[in-house]
This record gives sequence, C-alpha cells and structure tokens, in this order.
Amino acid sequence: MKASAWAVVDKWGAKPSAALEWKPAGSAGDIVVPEETIFGIVSRYHALTGHPTSGDTLIELLGRRCVTLGTAFPSGLNVISKHLRLQVNTIEELIEGHTILPCFRPFMNLAHYTRIANSMATGTATNTKIALGLLASRVGAEDVPRFCPVCAGVDCETIGIATWYRAHQFPGVLVCPYHGVPLVAFDCLAQRLKRTQLFLPAAAAKWSGKSNVPNVDEQERERLVLVSRLIAQLFLLRTVPVNPLTWRNHYLAHLVDRGLATASMRVHQRALQSELLGFWDSLRNLPPFDGIFARCNGEDSWLTSLYRRPRATHHPLLHVLLIGFLAESIESFLWTDIPSLVTNSAADDRASAATECKIAELAAEGRSMRQVAKEIGLSVNAVLVKAEKIGIGFMRRSKKLDVTVRSQVWHALAAGNAIADIVKTTGMSASTVNRILGADRGLQAQRTASLRVQRQAHARGKLRAVTGATPSVGFKALRTALGADFTWLYRHDRAWLQAQLPSTPRIVERTSSVDWCIRDRAMAERVTLAVGEILEPSRRPTRLTLNEIGRFTGNASWLDKHLARLPRTAELLSQVLEPAAVFRARQLAWREKHTEDALG
Repeated sequence: MKASAWAVVDKWGAKPSAALEWKPAGSAGDIVVPEETIFGIVSRYHALTGHPTSGDTLIELLGRRCVTLGTAFPSGLNVISKHLRLQVNTIEELIEGHTILPCFRPFMNLAHYTRIANSMATGTATNTKIALGLLASRVGAEDVPRFCPVCAGVDCETIGIATWYRAHQFPGVLVCPYHGVPLVAFDCLAQRLKRTQLFLPAAAAKWSGKSNVPNVDEQERERLVLVSRLIAQLFLLRTVPVNPLTWRNHYLAHLVDRGLATASMRVHQRALQSELLGFWDSLRNLPPFDGIFARCNGEDSWLTSLYRRPRATHHPLLHVLLIGFLAESIESFLWTDIPSLVTNSAADDRASAATECKIAELAAEGRSMRQVAKEIGLSVNAVLVKAEKIGIGFMRRSKKLDVTVRSQVWHALAAGNAIADIVKTTGMSASTVNRILGADRGLQAQRTASLRVQRQAHARGKLRAVTGATPSVGFKALRTALGADFTWLYRHDRAWLQAQLPSTPRIVERTSSVDWCIRDRAMAERVTLAVGEILEPSRRPTRLTLNEIGRFTGNASWLDKHLARLPRTAELLSQVLEPAAVFRARQLAWREKHTEDALG
C-alpha cells in the first residue's frame, strides 16, 4: 500500500512527542524493525515469502499449521528466532524489545516476571494472561490489533509496508504516543475471527476497522496522549531498578508535595480520590477507563492499594493513571527532586489535634468506630490508632475466640441451626462462623446430615397435613399443592412418598373397533382356500409355510402379528403347515409322476 493511502487522518494533527524519544525508523530489507511486535515481524515475513496461506508460514516457523500467534504475548520465540535468524543476542532481548511484557516488569515480582518470560521463550504462553491477572482485571484482556495511520505512512516510505508496533497494542493506548493521532482498531481477534491468520495493517484495513476515539474534545485528547506516552516511556525502563515498594515511596513523596498527604505519610484519601477523578473526568465514559474509574471511590478503591504496602500486583494502566495525575512523564516522576519531608510540623500537629477532638466528640455521641471513620474521612485503622492515643475505647470483637463460645457455635452448626440465628445468639460475625464451619470437614458432614433430617421432617409434615385434609388427593394434586416439598420427597425420599400416596388402581378400558371373532372366521376360510390352491396337483409343489399362506390370503400381517387373536385360524394352521420332510416326500412323488407321464 502506498504512503499516500495513509495520509488522510482526522482533525488531529500529527504532533511529535515532547516527552518521549522518537521511535527509530527501519529501512528496506530489515528483518526486524525497532519497536515492532513479534506478530508484525512474522506477518511481514509471510508477506515477503509469498506463501499462499498463513498456515504454510506457520508450518515453516513453528511446525504447526493451526496455531494462534499471540499479538500481545506470543510463544515459541526461541523457535521463531532460530528459523528467522533474527539479529538478537538472546531471547530476553527479543522479549524486552518487541513484546508488551516489559511494561509489567516494574510493578511485579522479578521471579514471577522471569517465569512468564521463560514460558514465552521456550514453552507456551497460553496462561500468561491468567498469570498477569489480566482476565480478572478491570482493564480486560482482549486482543485488539491497532495501528497509527501516520506510522503506517512512514513505514511505507522506509521499509515498504506498514507493520504493527507494540506501544499501540497495550490496553488503554487509544492514540499514537509518537504522533498523537487516533489509532485504528480491529476486533477480528476479539471475535475469534482470523486467529490463525498472519496479516498486516494493509490487509486489515480492508475489514471493518474503526477509530477507538471517534469524537473527543481537546481535553480528552490531551489526557489520551498523556496515557499513551507514559506507557510508551515504561518500555524504556530497562536498566532502572524499580520495584513495587519504590513506586509506593515515590507516590507518597509526590502526594506530600501536592498537599494530599501529611508529613507523616498519612494520605487524605477522600481528597485524593476527588482530585484524581476530576483530573481524568474527560475519560470516565470511555472504555476501558469507565470500568476503572467506577471502582475508584470508597475504602476498597484500587487507588488506596497503590500507595500502601504492596500486597498484590496491579495492572500498569492503574499506575499510569496515578503517575499521570502526579507528573508529566515517568522521568519527572522518578528523578525530579522531591522536597525533604518534615516529620513533625506545627500545622500537622494542629490538624491531628483537631481530628482527635472530633473523634472524642463523635464517640461521646455513641457513634461506632466505622461511623466515626466515615464521618471524618479516615480509615478505620487510623481512627482506632488515634482513639487509643487519646484514651477512647470502642467496642470491638475479641481477636481470640473463647473455648466455650467456640463449642457453642460448633454444636449449633452441627444441629443445623441457621447462620443468622447463630450470629444473633453468640454475637459473632457471620464470617467467623463460616470459618469455623469451613475448617472442619467432620462438622460439615454432621451439618449436612442434620439439615437433611430437618428438610425431610418439614416436607413429610407438609404432605401429612395435605393428605389428612384430603385423603383421596392424587399425585398431580399433591405436586401442585406442595411444590418444592413434593419435589424434594420425590428426589430424596421416594419410597416413603409412594407409601403415603392413596392406592387407586388404574383401570384401563380397552376399546377396539375390530371384531376379531368375525375376522377369525373369515381368515379361516381364506386359509382353507389358500391351502387348496397351493396343493393344486397341476402346480409345481410349494411348501405350506406361514408366509406362503399369508401371500395367498393377502393378509400376511394378520398371521404374523395378530395370530393370538385368531384361535380358529391358528388351529387350522397347526394342521396344514408342512414339515420339511413331508414337503420333500410330496415333491419327489410329483416329480416321479411327471417323469412317467413324459415317458409314456
């Protein structure tokens, strides 16, 4: 495809990035183009070889025809590198320079990252999305190939054909980080179409390609460009020693500098959530950001877990949203000097004293610890720490469970009592009761047996009540009256149920439109005539069988299926049917007679 074909873009101008190094351009004949995806490398190779189908190229490179070469996390990279003779020193270099996996490395455990990289290099990367938590994330894990029209035009002038770049394939990147124009996306792979095909943007443009962001204003454009450029910058962090704890420390430092956290590292959660949502407000209705910002408020927000001690791995896009709120680039976020933190300041002490007075005032009104935390805007643990500091106590459940209470709960569970009743009686939480039940398999078996006995007694009582009021009630009437209780008895206590049902013998009146006595007499006459015709001396001998007589009478099915209803006919047949020996003797006599007549 010519470069002029990609020249038409929307109203956004192609603006180079001011906060990102320019993307190195390839040249004609290059096997590998900088920042190109593995899918793009193999697809360009397929176009250059001239193979009639993608399966031929896949057999040459991977030894299999029907294989899906992942666009985000491809597998079998060692085999691909060997057959294509890629100019890379190690497979790790290929992963670092041509897949989106390096964008996850700064935010996850190094050992876990190494295992995933090894599976892409030497094994199969089918479980990579599960291992990275993409399937359970709010961002999603769909494969949606995207390309930039401006990048495609440059590729046509430099390497001769447009290809795929990894920065465009990362979730949340809706505009090109190098030119700022909207990306063109294709949902063929997400719809499980052409999953075993190798194709480039030139071929994909013939399908139903669409822009990810058709109509946006200037503010939305700026926010989308910021997100895409921050993600592209993450690919450059190859030698920077970052880990989840490092990111947390930088978050807290920037929050203190912005006035969203105290000098003692206590974050103002409500204020942070409000300002972050205000900053990204233009993207709140745009996928995939709509699902992310929908869970940004409250104590269970993903935002709070980013600046707390890392206990789980989060999607890089979540980190990018917080980084973009705090800084203009990854470089300014990590390397800009942060003012030194003062651990004890007069303003902080005054704010803390006011908070403590407010806690004491609300506690005197009889508020619970959770209500006080909601009123002030702090976490429950922060309220607890401050309350203990000023000597105010809140009612709390004991951490250790008393042996007597545990025994009471155990026997109540074994007896089949409802969880809500146990909680009301013992004052324990439902989660604690369920933990006691889940930790003892024997208790679970006893509870199951007790619940079955209770269910059986309940259903039997309902049935006895109905049959006592209406002794002659039938099966269908019982099923309608009892509903689920009848169904339970039918499935689990059928013998007892059948014993309780009234014994009403079913009387079946058989009606027939055929008078078999008349038919029997008529059939006996037909059989007699058929036997006489078969035994005619002038005819060639034929054995008297049931089938032969049936053919002569014209009602073979009567003799075959309904002979039990034709007693006269059956008795006649028992007399005329020929054994084989009798038929052979009659046949020999007929031949001797005809031979003598012919000689005489």
